[in-house]
This record gives sequence, structure tokens and C-alpha cells, in this order.
Amino acid sequence: MSIIDLGATLTRRQALRAGAGAALGLYGAGALAGCTVERPIDRPEGGLNVKPKIDGDILIYNWAQYMNPAIKKGFSDRYGVEVNEINFDNLEAMVTKLRAGGRYDLIWPTGEYAVRLNQEGLLAHYDRAEVPNARSLSSFYDSPWWDPDGEYTIPYTYYTTGIAWRDDEVQGMTGSWNDLTNPDGEGRMFILDDFQEALGEANLLNGFELNTTDPNELEISKGTLEDQIEFARGISTNSTQNLVNGTAAIHQAWNGDIVNVRNQVDNPEVFKYETCKEGVPVGTDLMCIPVTARSPGTALKFIDWILEPDNAAANVAWNGYPQPCAGGREEFAKLVKEEPSIDVDLDQLGDGGMEYRLDNADDRALWTKVWTEVKA
Repeated sequence: MSIIDLGATLTRRQALRAGAGAALGLYGAGALAGCTVERPIDRPEGGLNVKPKIDGDILIYNWAQYMNPAIKKGFSDRYGVEVNEINFDNLEAMVTKLRAGGRYDLIWPTGEYAVRLNQEGLLAHYDRAEVPNARSLSSFYDSPWWDPDGEYTIPYTYYTTGIAWRDDEVQGMTGSWNDLTNPDGEGRMFILDDFQEALGEANLLNGFELNTTDPNELEISKGTLEDQIEFARGISTNSTQNLVNGTAAIHQAWNGDIVNVRNQVDNPEVFKYETCKEGVPVGTDLMCIPVTARSPGTALKFIDWILEPDNAAANVAWNGYPQPCAGGREEFAKLVKEEPSIDVDLDQLGDGGMEYRLDNADDRALWTKVWTEVKA
């Protein structure tokens, strides 16, 4: 994932995770996240309707460290196909690659992005009844606002956004977005490199609605962000590794990150996570098959594999994020019992008002403009 480090000179982005080398040889350099190849997109007339079947190896385009490698290996062993993975830095980067003709078999957008991609004719459709393990999905996902008929998305995980920190180095955390500028973390704090997460926390801190589009309010939040970034080490979505390697003492983060961190260190007890009293953003990451997929049938079978209860449980234990299906729910309940701060209130999704949702293109452009100015 991306990192803009304000305290040291680093490469433009982290090296691509495992599997990228194989993907380069198999799919060509244009598929890699660092290479945008402009070419017309072949949208099948009438769209693409997918049936679950093995029709070739797959290339998945996902956040880094977001899937237990054993899930991919188990599928490969069972069906005799390769599951290659490359990673995007942020959702806008993913959408840009897809619009440029990137050939990915499975992607991970949020609801808002899935709606936009579907409106552009970029997502394949399928009958969810042909995905057997989808029957155990939580009822909220039967008819979500982004896909009322369940035709082109299946939920992967849901999450909260809050603050992670090292308890052995930072004292006096208060459960507020103000904790991003706790003096103990000066020069070692990171804001997520995500325009909605960054502006969202500033909006909440200033007492505004999460998705405000009032230009005057956004200008105030811009000033808040500029002050935070002056205090910070950088802007990054690589929260897990920044905490593991000691670069970060405080990090705006997603709830599963703290479990992922604890799985990788010798002193897990010093890493903490809090949600903030001004408001807790929530969201769902979805699994979607692009119309440009080379092996859409395999991709749909892989989605069903991910939802298989034992696989879901193993995935949740590994990455720390709840999966809303059998196995995943039960495993996450165990994690919450040990660390209540990572729990997610599904009532805050949809009409709950704490989910990022900018339906209007002009509103998205305004937010993007403000974020671009903050990062300039």
C-alpha cells in the first residue's frame, strides 16, 4: 500500500507483495498496479453473466495482507489452478486501473465504488443462489443499498476506522480523534492515505456530518488535516507494517489492523486500538468480478471458497476482520471477547449514517480537490 513519508526519503510505494512476480509473467506488465496501460475496454453486449466453473487461473487485485495465504493455496490445491495476487494502494488507484482496461478476475471495492463501477458496465453479474456458501451471509447483506438484488457483489469483510497506537510509547489516549496529535506521537503519527478516511475524521472532529459537502465546513476540515499532517510522520495505508516495524507510534487504522499487527510481533500486548467518541466510520469491502476478467467462472468459485466456514474462520483469525458468514462470525466473536474495541455495529451501516457515501460526482470532486490540496 502507499506511503507518503514526511520525515524520510522512501520509495514511491512498497514493493508488490508475494505473487506479483508470477502475475507479471502470466498476465503481462500492464496488469501490475504500477503500470497503467490505456486501451479500450471490451464490454460484452448485454453485460457478463457468470456461472461458477473452473475456466483458468485467476489474478486477484486486493489490499495487501488482507487474505490468509492458506486460502489461496487450498483453492489451488483443490482445483489445480493458480491464484495470483497483486495489491492496490487505494480504491481510486484500483478504479483507475480497471477503467484503463486492467484484466483482473476479482477486486475488492466498497459499496460506493461498486455502484459506480456497475453503472459504468464494468462489473459482471451472477445468480447469488449459485454461490452455496452465500446462504449463510448476515441478513443485512440480503438487499444492501449498493446492490439491492445481490447481482454483482458479495461481502468480504466489514470494519470500523479508529486509531491504533503503541501503549508502551504513547500515554493518555482519550477515545477522541484528537488523539491523533497526542504529544507522545509527534513525528511518528500517520493519517490513512485515503481521501474519505482522512477528511472523514476531520469532519467528525469538527462536529460536522461524516459526509458533509458544505464547502465552508470542508475548508475548516482541510485546516484540521493540514495541522495534523504537520504533526505527523506521513500519510499511509500501510498501517500494519508501519506499526510492526516501529515507524509509527500512532496510526489512523482499521479495526482488523491491530489483530494483524499482534499476529506479527513478540509484544502484542502493547498494541492498542480505539474508536472515537465523535463518530466511528464503518464500511464493507466487497468481492466483485470485472467484465474484463479472464477467468470469471473460477473467480466466482473462489468467492464461494472464501465463504466456506472453515476458510472464513481461518481468514478472520489471520487478518482480524469480521466476515459476515458462517465461520467468520464465530471466529470474530472470539477476537472481540479478547479485544472489545474491534467490534463492529452493523446498525451503523446503510441508514446508520456512518458509512462513506458520496453519490454525486460533484461532491466527490470537491472532496478530491480538498484532499489534493492537503497533500500538495
